[in-house]
Amino acid sequence: MIDSRRWIVGVVCTGLFVIGTSCRAAPVWSVVTNQKKIAFTFDDGPKPEYSIPLLATLDSLRVRATFFVVGKEAAANIDLIKEMHDRGHEVANHTYTHTRLPNVSVDQIRAEISSTNQVIGRFIDGNARRLFRPPGGQFNTKVIQAAESLGMTVVLWDVNAGDYVVESDRLGVKDENRRANGAPFAKGVTQQILANVKPGSIILMHNGGAIIDVLPQLVTQLRAKGYDMVTVSDLIRSSNAVHTGAGKTEYVPD
Repeated sequence: MIDSRRWIVGVVCTGLFVIGTSCRAAPVWSVVTNQKKIAFTFDDGPKPEYSIPLLATLDSLRVRATFFVVGKEAAANIDLIKEMHDRGHEVANHTYTHTRLPNVSVDQIRAEISSTNQVIGRFIDGNARRLFRPPGGQFNTKVIQAAESLGMTVVLWDVNAGDYVVESDRLGVKDENRRANGAPFAKGVTQQILANVKPGSIILMHNGGAIIDVLPQLVTQLRAKGYDMVTVSDLIRSSNAVHTGAGKTEYVPD
C-alpha cells in the first residue's frame, strides 16, 4: 500500500519511475497538466523588512504562494511564519542555515532538514505535503536520499525569475544578493517569466525587496493569459504526474 504522505516521491530504477522502492528519489521540477495553474515560490527569509510587505502585496493580489524558509530565520521570526500560514500560504523547508548541501555529510543534511521541520512543523497542515528545496537548487544522490528518508519531497523549479545576482554572506553562508529595484529590473523579471511559463510551472523567486514591486504587473499579465496562481501542493494535487528532470515524467497514483 502506498503511503499517501509520500505520493509525490518517485524513484529511478533501471530507467523506470517506480513508486515506493528504495532507489534514488526524483525531485519535482514542474507538474504535468492542461490546466493553466502555476505556483509562485519564494526562497529564504523570513525577514520582517521583506516578508511583511510581500505578504501584504500577495494579499492585495489575492495570490497564494509557497514559502521555502530558512529555519534559523524562521525561529527568529516565528510570528511571520504563523502569518504566512494564517493568510493561506504554504510553508516549506529550505534548510536551517542555508548551507550548500552537496558539500556536507548525510547526517548534516538530515540535521539541516529536521531542525527546520521542528521550527515550522506546527504550521504545516496535516494533509499538506512536506516540501523541501535545497539552497541554490544544488543536490546530489545523498541530498535526495536524506530528504526521502525524512519523508520530504524535493521541489525545484522550471522557471527562474532571476531576481538575484552575485553572492554575499547575508546568512553567514553564501547566499544570493538581491538586485536593485527599478523599471529595467521589473521589466526583465516579468519578461523572463512570461517567456518561459507554461501550465504546471513552478516559479523560483526570492523573499527579497526587489520582487515586491514586480508582482502587480506580473500577476496582471499572467492572469490576462489565463493563469491561476496556487501553492505547490495544490498544483501537484491538480495533476497525476510531475516532471522530474531530464525529460522524465513520474505518474502519481490517484
